[in-house]
Amino acid sequence: MIFENNILFLLILYAVLSDLATGLGVLPFLFVKKISSKLFGILAALSGGMMLGASFVIIVDEGFKTSVILTLIGLILGAWFVYYSSEKIGNKDIKFENMSQRDAKIAFLTFIILFVHSFPEGVAIGMAFNGSEPVKLGTIMSLAIAIHNIPEGLMIALTMYPRGVNLFKCFIYAVLSSLPQPIAAIPAFFIGHIIWWTIPLGFGFAGGAMIYLTIAEILPESLEKTDKNTVSFSFITGIVLITFLTKIFS
Repeated sequence: MIFENNILFLLILYAVLSDLATGLGVLPFLFVKKISSKLFGILAALSGGMMLGASFVIIVDEGFKTSVILTLIGLILGAWFVYYSSEKIGNKDIKFENMSQRDAKIAFLTFIILFVHSFPEGVAIGMAFNGSEPVKLGTIMSLAIAIHNIPEGLMIALTMYPRGVNLFKCFIYAVLSSLPQPIAAIPAFFIGHIIWWTIPLGFGFAGGAMIYLTIAEILPESLEKTDKNTVSFSFITGIVLITFLTKIFS
């Protein structure tokens, strides 16, 4: 019992630290004070590239390791979710922070997608701490997800900071986007063998949602702010960046 309580304490501690690591993604914007229209377009394309790259390199690949079918179902559900949400929002005068219309929709949907995506990551942490070597496996899994969370925090900042949200609030939203990790990790520690299916379904959902949001909303907006060549190179840079970070820290 004492051993199990110690493991549970480590699980909660590491899951919370993994959540807080997401906030580190906003740090690059400490050095960017003024954002022109062209820079806005570049950052939007960069975030789109990172989202698309993350969808295939991280999310879909991780989901496929558990269940190809459930991951593909999640992909379709995620794309449908963004489509349905966009249709419902339409041209309504929605507000999110100091943003409205398309800006509010992109920032809010990005936050929701990453929020949902954090549930299967929390399940993965909880299940790792219930393995044959709980401290070793749990530490490795928590560290891997914490490092993976940093680019996700950058995605939050890329969709909010250029649209006028201050850096501290970007940090808060980044951390909140990973809040499901410590929440989901605890039940997964006890009943992971029952809820394992949420991992591929959740990763697939996030992947489909990010792909659809990138193609339908982010890229068209970036093309309005700057030329197609700049958008193309920024988009590719985003894919290369997220792929590089993933491979370096894997």
